[in-house]
Amino acid sequence: MANLRLASLLLLVILLGPSRAQTPEHRLPTNIRPSHYRLHLNLTADVFSEASNQYSGMVIILLTPQQTTSTISLHASHEFLNITLVTLSNTDISPSAYSVNSVTDILTINLPGQIIANVMYQLIIEFTGLLSTAEMTGFYKSNYVDESGATTYLATTQFQPTSARRAFPCFDEPFFKATFDIYITYPLGMNALSNTPGSLFTSDSVSETMKFNTTALMSTYLLAFVVSNFTCTEGTPIEGLPYRICSREETSDIRDWALEIGPKLLDSLNIFTDFNYSLSKDKLDQVAIPDFAAGAMENWGLVTYREMYLLWDPLHSSNSFKQFIATIISHEFAHFWFGNLVTCNWWSETFLNEGFANYYQYHTTHDVLPEWELDKQYVVSNLQPVLITDALENALPLQNEGAATPTEVLAMFGTISYNKGGSIFRMVEHAMTPLLFRTGLRNYMRLQYQTVLPDNLWSTLNAVINNSTTQLPAANLSQVMETWVRSPGFPLLTVSSTSTSSQTTIRISQERFLLSGSDTETKWYVPITYSTSLDSNPFTNTTPQAWLTPDSDLTITIPSGDVSWIVLNNQHIGYYRVTYSTALWNSISQALHAQNFSGIIDVNRAQIVDDLFNLARVNKVAYLTVFNIIHYLENDTSYFPWVPAINGFNFLLARVGRSSTLGSAIGDHVLDLMDNLYESVSFTHHDEDDQIYTTKQVLALSTACRLGHERCLIASKVLFHVYKSSGLRPNKNLRSIVYCNGLRHSTDQSDWEFLWSEYLNASLATEQSTILTALGCSQDEQMLERYLNLSVTDNSGIRAQDALSVFASVYNGNPVGVDVAFRFLRQNHQLIVEKYLSMNALPNLINGLAGVFTTKEQIEELQEFIETGGLPEEYLPAANTALEAALANLQWLETFEGHLHNYFSAGTRTGVGLVLAFFAIVVARLFIK
Repeated sequence: MANLRLASLLLLVILLGPSRAQTPEHRLPTNIRPSHYRLHLNLTADVFSEASNQYSGMVIILLTPQQTTSTISLHASHEFLNITLVTLSNTDISPSAYSVNSVTDILTINLPGQIIANVMYQLIIEFTGLLSTAEMTGFYKSNYVDESGATTYLATTQFQPTSARRAFPCFDEPFFKATFDIYITYPLGMNALSNTPGSLFTSDSVSETMKFNTTALMSTYLLAFVVSNFTCTEGTPIEGLPYRICSREETSDIRDWALEIGPKLLDSLNIFTDFNYSLSKDKLDQVAIPDFAAGAMENWGLVTYREMYLLWDPLHSSNSFKQFIATIISHEFAHFWFGNLVTCNWWSETFLNEGFANYYQYHTTHDVLPEWELDKQYVVSNLQPVLITDALENALPLQNEGAATPTEVLAMFGTISYNKGGSIFRMVEHAMTPLLFRTGLRNYMRLQYQTVLPDNLWSTLNAVINNSTTQLPAANLSQVMETWVRSPGFPLLTVSSTSTSSQTTIRISQERFLLSGSDTETKWYVPITYSTSLDSNPFTNTTPQAWLTPDSDLTITIPSGDVSWIVLNNQHIGYYRVTYSTALWNSISQALHAQNFSGIIDVNRAQIVDDLFNLARVNKVAYLTVFNIIHYLENDTSYFPWVPAINGFNFLLARVGRSSTLGSAIGDHVLDLMDNLYESVSFTHHDEDDQIYTTKQVLALSTACRLGHERCLIASKVLFHVYKSSGLRPNKNLRSIVYCNGLRHSTDQSDWEFLWSEYLNASLATEQSTILTALGCSQDEQMLERYLNLSVTDNSGIRAQDALSVFASVYNGNPVGVDVAFRFLRQNHQLIVEKYLSMNALPNLINGLAGVFTTKEQIEELQEFIETGGLPEEYLPAANTALEAALANLQWLETFEGHLHNYFSAGTRTGVGLVLAFFAIVVARLFIK
């Protein structure tokens, strides 16, 4: 499943902490194994209207006891399914009773006698079910307004991780793989899709039944079906494999990018894994769903997406969406091998599915489109953000054997499993060498149609290492990876050096990096790479030059006393941070300030900047040192170092408040520092074939405008009002900047009304997303309150999947939005819970708001709300953790505010004189129709 779901799951990942004692009652016993399902679903015409949400079904499950037993246990949702009949064939034993546990959703069937081990039986269950309308999980109902203005309904699925049981009785754990025959009856005039090709089975005057070919052996969470009025466009077959994009008819003209890029990505993965997708499946449909909580879902043969993550309009969708669609498709395709073919045994090992998909969404897309530099983007967009999450004292480990309840399982679908998992696999790849890693993964594919544990992967890779010259610092790869997988966190390496006339001695030690608290016990096997001023080709070697082990520090001797600088972690392949002695930091600073940054490459400059800001955050390095070193950025116009630089300054601004005197001084400093970066891009120069330029353009202009750069704001306001008055839209890549700043600096409510109207009239999901984020940029409290009310109002035009984005846009858009959003949350928390239960909305909103609180008064109000606001009991732990984080932020401010005041001038930046000729910019260069 794509990591777009991460935003709504992040809080859970942070809160649940290390493994606790497992609660096995949520898990099924393994004494009975299903091998095949025959599932019949009947959806009448009433389902595709407001009249009814009920359907009927029957499932026949072939199962075999592994030992003699008198009970059968499987899953069936007590909330969405009503069991009407249970029978068992191949035996005279009839089920005497059955019941569904309302907590675990385990259906227990009691038998008056024993069923015999190793004998196959047919379990037949008839049931009625309800399509969910409040949650986008299980078997649920969605709708959209078509071109004629009519509301059209569809039924679709989202089963991962534990929601197949909401659609039909089944053994709903990844371990229980089986094959499936699906029969779906639906009204004439509609169509049905499932994992495999279908053919008409029966029909009458009002309905028809589609029978789908038997699936490959797979877990229940990968089963999917969509019943709709969608149309499909068939692309070029992939080695004879039918390949289609399906969506609402009115979006048929924006399917081309997915049609073009998909086969290229699949071909790259076919070659890399040496296991052709067509060997396991016989078609590949990708479907855009109007209401979809997850970003995308890797259902085998029927991949489902949010519309804006599959459909790209070359005239109106930004380059960032184009890249995002390519990488999300790549993520889902990677799952065909890592997750679908070879599956994690249980969700405690989710990283075996999601970590690989996370890494290969970048790796594979980079193979197809190397000019996008996704190998470098991986560092600043994926690795560096998860180092923040993983530095929390209660971070989850990659393998959390205590995950059993639905809440614990859901927590495994967060940045640790995705981003850390991918980053760890990237590190292992280079520790082994990419060639050996690929060979090992090809052998891993021989475990096809099985479920696996981490040791299955490590032993497969270890076998390849044993047949090579690669040396490990321990007996086997499993031992090397033990701490990385079973313990939370990552190491901070401390580097010092001494020199003589003939040699330089480098000493490296390790400790766990934590944002708070301490852990001196956890140690890792750490692959070490480094570059020095003596290297003719620095930063190219990513194979370990040495290993730091858990039981001792490391000493490296360089046979020269003339080393002017050393930087560890070439290309930021290693999953760790690095700090240096004062002398070494000074040498790095001198190197960065020298011509061509002394050969220190952009991705390692990004690593240095990111490490510095986070080391200062925990007082490992003085902020004065950070600002002195990163002052070199005034001469650096590369995109990659500026991402962590802006993130680092954003952290400071979030703590001190952007509108405070200190915040203004910091903002002015950033604007001075980024003068050359700003001048390297333009509102008028667009190069849509240069992905990195466009990405840098958006980063630079959005930051400059947010911090009050005068020319940037003038340009944004001019572009916005030309759009409002003439309908000429800004360039598609700059719309988020223009829309947001057009409202942020407007006192005219009609500007907000205009953009809201544009949202309601937009049919393109990417444009809707851009506008929704911009609407929260307004500083008008009345409009922001109205906006939040619309997000919880039925039929307002805001889809449930976008509600959390609305709230985030308000409290992130402006300081005034923080108080507006918090007040709305206090007054409407019960309504929020009711409407967005499946999205874990309330804890996420509290956590998001607490992260932007800057005053003691806000934190006291949060504490009062938690104590007296009537929060549901299950949300109190999350709320209290958010409160603790807010208090920690306040304590950080008390510790460092004086240091920041000492560095930054409180003066106001004087803008560059405005040139009247600016207003005469040729409109054709500014806008597209």
